[in-house]
Amino acid sequence: MRGSRRMQVLAPALWAALIAAAFALLLTRVLRQPVASWLQVPLAEGGWALLVAVAVIATLGLGGASLWHALMLRRLVRVRRVDRLIGALGVGMALLAFAIGVAGAIDPALARAALLLALPLWAAGLGVAVLALAMLIHARAARAPRAPGTVLILGAGLRGRDVGPLLRRRVQRGAEVWRAALSERPDARIVVSGGQGPDEVRTEASAMAEHLERQLGVPASAIDLEEASTTTRENLLLSRPLVSGPGRGPLAVVTSEYHAYRTAGLLAEAGIDGAVIGAWTRPSYRPGATVREALAIAADLRWWCVWAAVALEALAIWVLATRP
Repeated sequence: MRGSRRMQVLAPALWAALIAAAFALLLTRVLRQPVASWLQVPLAEGGWALLVAVAVIATLGLGGASLWHALMLRRLVRVRRVDRLIGALGVGMALLAFAIGVAGAIDPALARAALLLALPLWAAGLGVAVLALAMLIHARAARAPRAPGTVLILGAGLRGRDVGPLLRRRVQRGAEVWRAALSERPDARIVVSGGQGPDEVRTEASAMAEHLERQLGVPASAIDLEEASTTTRENLLLSRPLVSGPGRGPLAVVTSEYHAYRTAGLLAEAGIDGAVIGAWTRPSYRPGATVREALAIAADLRWWCVWAAVALEALAIWVLATRP
């Protein structure tokens, strides 16, 4: 069963990787002639066109999303250090792309060196593009249980003592799913999960429960609180006693659209049977949120990412050292 759940999460990533690879190869064919002229390399050396194609995808995807996030910082309820880092990444990638373009006009050898040495960055950008596609594919394929016995709503940042806009939409979506289940499951329950962040005045779970009761008319007797978690993984693991057991299933986990795919992966990793439902997210917030999700996945796989970056950089240096 756990293997089946993991395959359901892995399948969108595989399809996304195939789509990204096909697009990169198509773009390579389009760019082959202009890249050969720009970098002054033989037309037969198609690897340079492929490298430029991946760099373009990475710059427009990762760089563009990060730069857009920088422009949206003032609209965020809570600006964390990672948000500023994402914004700086966008500015840095834009400047790097401009510098490589200028270098190509002055000294093609310098442009080739810069393109090669930035190989780990281009690979990361391609990975973000694959993740974004996987998120879209997963969202299209995701189906909510017909009548969940438990609806688990994951926490997010508060605005003062109240739920912020992003969390409010999660809570509203969770209440909708719960109400739709009542005709078949009058005993259905809502679990709100979220502890207290260092810059928050109360737990996210208590704010969600209050909003459910006062604004959405959900009785307190139907709500369970999990108030210790500080990460998505902890949300799921610490909520397990509240969502498992006789009469508690099936489980519907409600979070934001951009967060649903990674949550599904963590749900499968934890061995919890359930479906993830994404609440609507403001379009202007999605690009930066996708980069944050990519960084969270990279943090979970940090050593794999470090070794991959080292290997790609070593490959770039070897190419520079062995080719004129």
